[in-house]
Amino acid sequence: MVSSFCTNTVGEDTITTTLKVLLGLVLCLGPTIQARQGYLPRPSISAEPGSVIPWGTSVTFVCQGPPEVEVFLLEKDGKPDSLPDVKNSSGIETEARFPISSVKTDTAGRYNCIYFIGNANSEPREFLELVVTGGPSDISPSPTEAGFQTAPTLQNYKVGNCVHLGLACVVLLMLLVILAEAWHSQCRSQRGPTGWRQDGTSQRD
Repeated sequence: MVSSFCTNTVGEDTITTTLKVLLGLVLCLGPTIQARQGYLPRPSISAEPGSVIPWGTSVTFVCQGPPEVEVFLLEKDGKPDSLPDVKNSSGIETEARFPISSVKTDTAGRYNCIYFIGNANSEPREFLELVVTGGPSDISPSPTEAGFQTAPTLQNYKVGNCVHLGLACVVLLMLLVILAEAWHSQCRSQRGPTGWRQDGTSQRD
């Protein structure tokens, strides 16, 4: 009786272990089998921090697929994008990241991911619409840029003040010269010519 119970228990454990191993093989080999058959599930695509990005800021596209992926490819409007492909050299990564440091108006469009396993590629049916808002005039300068812009402005202001002060000094000097000349002329006219009185008679000893 005990022997029969032990035999049944061992048999059930063996079946359970075998089922787990088979299930693991199916999960691991599933994408490979599908790749050999020429069919792969489509990858997912997302954008960080979002799909609506202000002009001049950064965005990162994230493509996700199974661990067996060998190469990820990003497409825009149905054509390969200028960003380089991402190779899954470790064989365990399930996502690839495609960063763009500064988006422009022509960066907007429909993006999708494709991945390759062997000679088979996934279906690029899932699209992400990237919207770029604003333009160059909407970008506020950084503190560093603002500092570079402020320094020449202050310097020009100081130069302008020095020029104005110099002109004021020149004008004041000219006025002083004119006043001195007028005063000198008035004194000469009051004394008259040398050796003559103001009444026009000659002064004798």
